Order: sequence, then structure tokens, then C-alpha cells
Amino acid sequence: MTVRCDFAPLDGITKVVFRRVWHAFFGGVDRYFIPFFSPTPQHILTPRDRREIDPANGGDLCQVPQVMTCRAGDLIWAAEVLGDMGYREVNLNLGCPSGTVTAKGKGAGFLARPGELDRFFDEVFSHVKVSVSVKTRLGIQSPEEFGRLLEIYNRYPIACLTIHPRVQKEKYRGEVHRDVFAAALAESRNPVRKFHAA
Repeated sequence: MTVRCDFAPLDGITKVVFRRVWHAFFGGVDRYFIPFFSPTPQHILTPRDRREIDPANGGDLCQVPQVMTCRAGDLIWAAEVLGDMGYREVNLNLGCPSGTVTAKGKGAGFLARPGELDRFFDEVFSHVKVSVSVKTRLGIQSPEEFGRLLEIYNRYPIACLTIHPRVQKEKYRGEVHRDVFAAALAESRNPVRKFHAA
């Protein structure tokens, strides 16, 4: 069995220089996830975002850009721009538990509105030409929320579902919900990976 090693993004840390240095001195990574960028209302790339996602700056690294948004139009635009740059996959961040992010309904905050999330995916998958993968948490308050979320994820051709087996309010503390992850692994119609940060 082949095990794929993905390099998880860490905002403010795993920038392009970090990724290139890691690759040169340690290696062992199949794909590097680029820390998220949030599309602007004007749909322009900031110089910082462009520097991070420019494939030329990544050298020979296999990279997947991550996008943080709760608006389908933003993800559709970002996927088109990234596709034009040569990327074949974009990752949607539904896992960030930060209060400043979730207050805007982004990251894990989007999980509080499953009906809206369903409509979001319906629009996105009707338009995007690149693969879309998703990083998610189990919900906001309780891991029992994940059953409804998984029903939604199962309706769409998600390239890979990366699950952080905690809810938003737990952030990065406490035991992970291994039982819920095991159930998700068994019931997901899409490929699943586990993400765990200490």
C-alpha cells in the first residue's frame, strides 16, 4: 500500500521559502499545501498572495493552493485563476477555528450553515474545471453535527476530504474524536485523510 505524505499548511509559517528549504533538506513530502488566501471582493491577487502561489516560486514542488471563502463566486474565480497558472487542484479551508475567521462565516464558521454550504457546493461544482478538495472540522459545537455535513460532502465529487477530527470550539485542544473519524472513513463517498495538529 502506498502512503501519501501531504505537508499541511500553517498560516504565517509554511511560506514558499519554508517549503523550498524543507524540500531541499528533508524531502519526504508528496504534496505541499499552500497556506490559504482569501479572495478580495475585487477579485484581484495581492502581491503577497501572488508571491505564495506563483508556481515559478515553488520550483519543482508539487503544491496545492488553499482558499478561504464562504462565497461560491470567490472560489470559482480563484479556481479559474489557479487553473490558468497550471494548478489542477484547489483546497477549500473549512477547518480554521480562529474567531476572527469564523466571525466572518469562513473556515469552520461556514459549517454552522449547512444549507448554505450545500448551495455553495452546488454552484461551485457546476462551474469549476479543476479538482476541489476540502479540509473540514466535525462541526461547531458537537461532533454529532458531522453526520449532516457528511451527507452534503457525499453529494459532490470532492477530490479529497481532509478531516480534522475536532469541532471548532475545541480548536487544537483535547482528544480527537476517533470514533467519528472512523465512521466518516466508512461512510464517505470521497477519499478521506485525517489531519491532526497537536
